[in-house]
Amino acid sequence: MCDPYMIAATTMTAISTGAQVYGQQQQYEAAVDQAEAQRNMYKRNRQNTYKALGREYGDINTRQIQEQQKATEEKEERTREARSQMARARVSAGEAGITGNSVSAGLRDISGAAARDRSTIDRNLNWTLGQLQRQKQSRQTQAVNRINSVPKGQAPSKGAAYAGMASTAASGATQVAGMQPQNNSYGSNSGRSYGGSGWANQTYTR
Repeated sequence: MCDPYMIAATTMTAISTGAQVYGQQQQYEAAVDQAEAQRNMYKRNRQNTYKALGREYGDINTRQIQEQQKATEEKEERTREARSQMARARVSAGEAGITGNSVSAGLRDISGAAARDRSTIDRNLNWTLGQLQRQKQSRQTQAVNRINSVPKGQAPSKGAAYAGMASTAASGATQVAGMQPQNNSYGSNSGRSYGGSGWANQTYTR
C-alpha cells in the first residue's frame, strides 16, 4: 500500500522541479529578447551616427570646394591687377621717355609682388584645407566613439541554458527516485528475523 506522505512529497518535488525548469526557460527567453532589443538599439544608433557623419562630411567637403574656388578667384584677381599695373607702368615710362633696365626692373617688381601674393593665397588655402581635413578626422573619431558607446547585445548561450535546465530536471528526477520504497528501509523485510517453529526451522537428517 502506498504511503500518502510519500506520494505528496514526490508530487511536490516534481512540481518544484518543473517550476524551476520553467523559470530557467523564461529567464533564457527574456535574455534572448533583451539581447535582440539591444542589437536593434545598436543598429539604430549606428545608422543615425553614419547619417549624421555623412551630413557633416558633406558640409566640410562643400567648405573645401568653396575655399578652393575662393583662392582661385583671388589669384586670378591678383594676376589681373598685376597685368594692369604693368600696363600702366609701361605707359607711364613711355610718356616719361624712360626705357631700358629701369622699366624692366619696375615690371619685375610688380610681377614678383603678384607672385608672392599668389603664393600666400596658396599657403593659406593649404592651411585651411588641412584644418578642414582634420575636422573630418575628428568627426569620424567622434562617430566611432558614439557607435561604441552602445553595446551590441550578447545573446545568451542556448547550449548553456539547456544544459542548466537538463541539470535541474536530472536533479529533480534523482530526488524523486530517492523517495521510492525500494530505495528506503521503510516497508522492507530485510531486517526482520523469522521466528516460526514450522518445518523451515527443522533440521533435515537422513
